Amino acid sequence: MTDNYDREKFVEVKNLKQYYPIRRGVLKRVVGHVKAVNDVSFNIRKGETLGLVGESGCGKTTIGRTILHLIKPTAGEVNFEGRDVGQQQKADNAWLRRHMQIIFQDPYGSLNPRMNVADIIGEAPLFHGLIKKSEYFDYIDDIMRKVGLRPEARAKYPHEFSGGQRQRVGIARVLAMKPEFVVCDEPVSALDVSIQSQVLNLLADLRDEFKLTYLFISHDLSVVRHISDRVAVLYLGKMVEVAPKELFFESPLHPYAEALISAIPVPDPEAAKNRIILEGDVPSPINPPTGCIFSTRCPKVMERCKVEEPKLTDQGGGHCVACFLYN
Repeated sequence: MTDNYDREKFVEVKNLKQYYPIRRGVLKRVVGHVKAVNDVSFNIRKGETLGLVGESGCGKTTIGRTILHLIKPTAGEVNFEGRDVGQQQKADNAWLRRHMQIIFQDPYGSLNPRMNVADIIGEAPLFHGLIKKSEYFDYIDDIMRKVGLRPEARAKYPHEFSGGQRQRVGIARVLAMKPEFVVCDEPVSALDVSIQSQVLNLLADLRDEFKLTYLFISHDLSVVRHISDRVAVLYLGKMVEVAPKELFFESPLHPYAEALISAIPVPDPEAAKNRIILEGDVPSPINPPTGCIFSTRCPKVMERCKVEEPKLTDQGGGHCVACFLYN
């Protein structure tokens, strides 16, 4: 790999589509597709954290796993440091696997229950030649200290840890590979509220110390506000708004983003609340609406929205929105 790439496009997603076939009948013929991700494009700058938000089932996790090529995309392109992830040879795939990592949502289900912590953390870096056998335990101890775990616990198994500790083991496993880009797939949603802030602060500290780049996937806007530099909003497999964090939370443009922000809990019970309640249900990704994807639930819908699809356009300051109210 070389440094001859645009650092504004450290990770570049272009026209990404991920369709899952629906098969019926004795012959299992394809009768339709679930359009989990439908023509999504965005960039992640080197060293930043991009928060990806949206309702459950909107395609957030699918995007994260497709970027890592854990799922082969139906169409589109993912570039990492200027190279197409889907077109790499076997030797380059080993490089990509080391430099692109993922923190899973479930800290227990993502750990092998038959392996102790030392093997969970040390197996991959030993295989990739990042450490020598003589350095094995010293390396593991150092990584465990960095994520807030006691090195004496390296002989324990995942079931002997709490949920927060298991997530730290998962983070340690990622950190041991010395990655450059990490997909954080709702890494704190399964944790107690009291532990969430600790893990978030740990992720922020590790990002600064090791110059990491994050795609932070979450449905919790309070969490995204704490850790992200920019925010991208996904609805039914489509990107509807992308903006710097401050612009997004102070002046959201898309009606869906406005509704999401209005739902953030306010700690003051006497504070005035202006909650936007969206009517109707989320349409099926099998048969999404024509025109604007949000037209069936939008409180500001126009006739044009029902027949024409708005494009994601920059309204200034890097604040992009797909809405006819602005373009």
